[in-house]
Amino acid sequence: MKKIYFSIIIPTLNEEFFLPKILFDIKRQKNKNLEILIIDSGSKDKTKEIVFEYKKKLNINFYQINKKNVASQRNFGASNAKGDYLIFLDADSRIQPSFLEKVEKFILKNKGLVFIPYVKPEKKDILYKPLFDLANILVEFSQKLPKKFSLGGSIIIEKNFFKLIGGFNEKLFISEDHELIERASDYGVQIKFIKNSPVTFSLRRIKKEGEIKFFYKYFISSARRILLNEEITKKIYDYQMGGQIYNDKIFNKKTTSEIISSYLFKIRKLLRKFLSS
Repeated sequence: MKKIYFSIIIPTLNEEFFLPKILFDIKRQKNKNLEILIIDSGSKDKTKEIVFEYKKKLNINFYQINKKNVASQRNFGASNAKGDYLIFLDADSRIQPSFLEKVEKFILKNKGLVFIPYVKPEKKDILYKPLFDLANILVEFSQKLPKKFSLGGSIIIEKNFFKLIGGFNEKLFISEDHELIERASDYGVQIKFIKNSPVTFSLRRIKKEGEIKFFYKYFISSARRILLNEEITKKIYDYQMGGQIYNDKIFNKKTTSEIISSYLFKIRKLLRKFLSS
């Protein structure tokens, strides 16, 4: 039996709407040397049923644990993984069909223990592209600073090294991904960034909370890590978990950027009409 190279670990909580999309993306992968571990924390919707539908098409295992904690779910998945490299993905993320193929080539060429794929917005949210480009650059630059950051939950790490450093810190309220990267760096490991195979980052939380509220929360947590040099263990603001808090109305709701762009388009249209008359 061929040894598994990638173990894809996806935490879930009521993700019946988003989970089929990422599973569809994994099914399309050119590189088939993988397993999928879905670690569920008590979904009340059809998440489990969706996973079992895909068991006919994919090497997929479903686990349910009592803890509603993303770090705990990821650690549980890692403890049951058989692959050489662990790939942590969020249930609402998306990947291209060549993702695993490019990632494996990058690992073999560059060698290493920890890798972070760049992130990008969906095509329908292309107005965010400059912001995502900046975030990719800043997070990569942060690896040279005392406080290091990650790019969300999309982290690729060698399984034995993940075990050596103790996995994700389950005591943290937020930023467990940043803290993992910082701890890996403390071991002298250079974090390497995969630019040619980005993960599509969902904007559902931004659209649900609104841009101002979302970025304010991110600013507060980042400032505390940088200025106070602390990891956040206590609840400092409301942070709801689970796909049940999102619905189609959220994605039909325009963001501030989209509203501004819409008005600018209308203004340009009126000016052209005026100039041509």
